[in-house]
Amino acid sequence: MRWHGANSSGLARPSALLAGACRRVGGWCTDTWAGEAGRRPLWLSVLFGLGIAVYFLLPAEPPLLLGPTLAGPLLLLLLTGAGSSWQRALAWVGLMVALGFTVGQYRVSSVEAPRLEKPSKSFEAEVCVQTVMRRSSYTQLTVNRFSGEASLPAGLAAHLRWRNAPPDLSAGERLRIFTRLFPVSRPIYPGSYNPRRRAFFEGVGAEGWFGKSTERIGRCEPPGRFETARAWLRDRLLALSPGPSGGILVAVTTGWRGDIPREDTQAMRDAGLGHLLAISGLHVGLAVGLVLVSLRAALALVPYLVLHYPIKKWAAVAGLLAGVGYLLFSGGSVPTQRAMIMLGIVLVALLLDRIELSMRPVAWAAVIVLAITPEAILSPSFQLSFAAVIGLVAGFEAWQRRLYGSVEKRWPWPVRYLVGVAATTVIATLATTPFAAFHFHRFALMGLLANLVAVPVFAFWIMPMLLLGLALAPFGLEGRAWQAAGAGVEVILDIAHGLSGWEGAVAQIGIVPDWSVALMVAGGLWWAIWQQGWRWIGLPVAAVGGLLGSLVGQPPDLILDHRAMAVYDRANGYWVQGKLDFVRSRWLEETATNPLPWPADGETASANGTTLRCQGTVCLIETPEGRARIAGRGSGPIICHDVALAIVRTWPPDCGYYVRYGETLAVRFSDGLANVRSSYAPNRPWMER
Repeated sequence: MRWHGANSSGLARPSALLAGACRRVGGWCTDTWAGEAGRRPLWLSVLFGLGIAVYFLLPAEPPLLLGPTLAGPLLLLLLTGAGSSWQRALAWVGLMVALGFTVGQYRVSSVEAPRLEKPSKSFEAEVCVQTVMRRSSYTQLTVNRFSGEASLPAGLAAHLRWRNAPPDLSAGERLRIFTRLFPVSRPIYPGSYNPRRRAFFEGVGAEGWFGKSTERIGRCEPPGRFETARAWLRDRLLALSPGPSGGILVAVTTGWRGDIPREDTQAMRDAGLGHLLAISGLHVGLAVGLVLVSLRAALALVPYLVLHYPIKKWAAVAGLLAGVGYLLFSGGSVPTQRAMIMLGIVLVALLLDRIELSMRPVAWAAVIVLAITPEAILSPSFQLSFAAVIGLVAGFEAWQRRLYGSVEKRWPWPVRYLVGVAATTVIATLATTPFAAFHFHRFALMGLLANLVAVPVFAFWIMPMLLLGLALAPFGLEGRAWQAAGAGVEVILDIAHGLSGWEGAVAQIGIVPDWSVALMVAGGLWWAIWQQGWRWIGLPVAAVGGLLGSLVGQPPDLILDHRAMAVYDRANGYWVQGKLDFVRSRWLEETATNPLPWPADGETASANGTTLRCQGTVCLIETPEGRARIAGRGSGPIICHDVALAIVRTWPPDCGYYVRYGETLAVRFSDGLANVRSSYAPNRPWMER
């Protein structure tokens, strides 16, 4: 007897084996897909964000109605119910991406903020202060309503820096200033933080510094209630806790971080505690939770209320109001908005007796935040906060499914607490590492140890004392509570300075390619959202993205602007021309490299096949992959045909690439060709002059 699919020797044909394997894999995929029915809607928020990201990352502005044009037919297909189930699923994918794309387009097209096209002459004018942002070395004011003698675009708003601003300066004041305005700065390094994009969406079109003759001449608007309250709270906290501790208390209550000395801010970041300085989910969650638990405990002392009224819901309403008040009082940053939206959804679910801690509130929070401010998807605060929360919720869901019952029975509560703090720190660190590496190029190796001690101090000492002081403030009894909170901050500062001072406490991370971050994000979301066995495919995808990114992401061969340049020696760092100022230091931070001395005129610097020689204002750079000639101002005609790239700084250029004012170039050579990235790119509305 011969079986179907077998050859004369009785062995199955390869084609039959392959067909059987495909059927088994197909059946497994179908069963797994069916088992994920409750999780599939979560991907709609991811696709919505993907559409927004695609729009903002395009190299040129697309046609205005492209998004609606793509969304229309897909929406029609879904409304009519046409097509198979897989076709409708693909239509949902396309529709959500198109909707995100459309939201991004609409947001950009709705921004109507005048911008300064070129530097102005020095002038005197009266202005109105919109916002006050205190920083460690200066105060940044957003001003508008320039008086008529200033020849500026109508309705222009500007960021102005004031080195010695009065401590009681507030929004709504009218100032007489002497200043000179400039167009908003472009990125210091191509692809890094973009001040011009942020200013575009804030409605700001210029920047500058205050002159010495600035005068306060009255008010253009009455002081707002929140501004007055924030100013009172700041002054009171600084009086009760002078020094860095008071500055940190001000930061976690009002959002103003300008009272924290720079060295303390840096120590907190190097120790992995920088997240405590920015109001985010931790702060809002603690504030809401402390109000809710305290009020419920107080009401539970009255048996009649416990028996006849829903005190848990009363406490939930109080917690919700406390969270909204904290959001408004602190300025409403993106992390605070995200946290409050998620907590609001959870508290509303509690009021409706449908309490559930899952990924759904996170998805809704992401959609709401992005629908209102789609540009937030490119900001570090949005990426870091949502990455941390998604990782923590996914970890909680896994804990709840597999370990919660057995651990509750076997482990004493101190062990459970320490394990919980360690686990949340590890998960949040892993989840945010791709974005921290991409934006900040630093990784705090002492973060786990620092958070094991600092987070309990913050959660059970500092925040309760702050809230107790707020409750006692109407009676003038807040002093002792806020002094106790300041003592807790001193403990955290001691931890930060102690750990950040260790050798190797901070790892420097160089260039991280965009596609590497995309792979890590895709893998992480695949693991976090799905619940079936195929979720584990996401972890190797994320690991491969990180590994390949670290291997491929090499510093560029040449970085330069209209004044100076740096040449990579392919091993130890950059030969840096001129003084190591703020701009050049940022170049080294972006590439995680060290400065090397620039060769004297007529001398040659050489390392690893790269040579650099300057004669007068003309420099010749030779690498194993290509050559470049850089000409400074007043150098006259140069030779361009014998190099992969010729760059000139004199207008008009005879040949080569002319470096514009404020432009930074990052150049990488490959096979005799030069790949040039410019800080003037991309050609989008927020980058136009």
